[in-house]
Parts: sequence; C-alpha cells; structure tokens
Amino acid sequence: KIGQGVGMKPFLYLDNWHEPQPETRFDRHLKKSGLDIEVFRTNEDAFPQHTEYSGAYLSPSFDGAYDDLAWINRLHDVLPGLAAADVPMIGQCFGCQVLASALVERDTVFKRDNHEEGRGTISLTKAGTDDPLTQGIAPSFDVYHWHGDEVKADNSDIIVLADGLGCGNHLWRWSKGPVWGIQPHPEMNAADLNVWLEQNRDRFERKGQDVEEYLSQYFSADTAFEMMARFVVLVKLGDFAAEILAPQKSYSKRRDCVRTLR
Repeated sequence: KIGQGVGMKPFLYLDNWHEPQPETRFDRHLKKSGLDIEVFRTNEDAFPQHTEYSGAYLSPSFDGAYDDLAWINRLHDVLPGLAAADVPMIGQCFGCQVLASALVERDTVFKRDNHEEGRGTISLTKAGTDDPLTQGIAPSFDVYHWHGDEVKADNSDIIVLADGLGCGNHLWRWSKGPVWGIQPHPEMNAADLNVWLEQNRDRFERKGQDVEEYLSQYFSADTAFEMMARFVVLVKLGDFAAEILAPQKSYSKRRDCVRTLR
C-alpha cells in the first residue's frame, strides 16, 4: 500500500509489467494525490479480492491482451466485476487494450501490421471535445507512440476520443461506464523514459531496435498527461463525478465537471 488515504475507498493499481519498472511521473502524481493506493503485481498472480475501490489504473506490459497466459486470462475475469461495480478505470497501452478485450470483446484488440513508434500527432474527435477528461485541451497535440497492437475503432461500445494518421484509436471511453483507454505514453516524462529504456535496453536491442533513436525523439507530452491528471481528480470527486458523468446529464453539467477537474 502507498499513501496516507483521504477517508475514501482505496485506489487500485494493477501493475502488469513482467518485472518491477522505474517510477513514472504518473506514479509520482498518484503518490502526491493523497489516495490510499493498493498495488497488485498481476504477473505474480496477485489480484484484488473485492471491488470496493475508488478507481483503478492498469499499467502497460510487454505482453498482449490476446496472449493465452494465466495472469491475462485472470485479468479478463477480474475487470468485468470492477466495471459492474462502477469503479472508474483508466488503462495505458496494454492496460487500455485489455480493458477493451475484457469489457467489449476479445477480438476488439488486434495485432497491427507494423509498430507505431516515436513522436506523432493525434487529434480529438467530436466525442473527445465533449469528454470530461479531454474537453478543453488542444484539439491536436503530440504524443509518444510505442505499440504493435490496437483497439478497434468500429465497435459501438468504444467511443473514440482521439485518432491519428497511423492509428484510428489513440484515446477512447467505454460507452457503458467510466472507463478510459490511453494508447500512447504520457505517463513518462523524458527523464523517466531514459531510465526505463536503459533498464530494458537488452530486450529492445535483441529485437534490433535503436534505443538511442527512441531517446532522441522523446518529449514530456504534457498535454496528453492532462487526461491522466484529470482522471485522478475525478476519482477523488467520488459520487459527485459519477452523477455528472451519467449519460442523461446535460452538456452544461459536463462542462461544470470539466472546470472542477481542471
């Protein structure tokens, strides 16, 4: 457990990495939030035994949401229960893909013909301009890509919030509850990425990938990180945010929520 808590339900952190990874700016942001954080290493078959959480974060992984691994299959069993309990969730890269796979359909995630890597621009969709986590940010902004899998953009349960030339679904929200997916990597600033790539350098170089080239392209992607920071505020708002996010609420009510999140 991390943090001192703020008199509310704990925050769930599902760490999906194969081994402990360096701390990111999102990790630091969570620690400063005052939330009582419970971390589970899913690769080590550690999973929550209940659904009483204020919110949840699903980390990236080197594995794929479609891989037939015991811990990934267990994750597919756990996530629908959290969604049924209306736990707000946000997933990053693999985390975003396994959320789509578990809550929509297994074939919602597919392996791309090529990897999307390095710096690139994404743009908000119409839905993105009205979503509490993305409304009011720049209509187009740069992110750092690192993915060979993708969440399909043509499923009615997936509301695409941002797309780009190389990928039809960079940011999305589930149509049935407070669940978001982030495909790119704003969780790390430039210094974080440097440490992370050095720790995993051998893995990348064995695949013939140029670590120095990746480092030369990275930047802090502060605009995209705003979405993650807003999610933490939304979690801390609790029932108030859940009421505002209800589908029947008016645009003006959503706008008021956005002002609070900012």
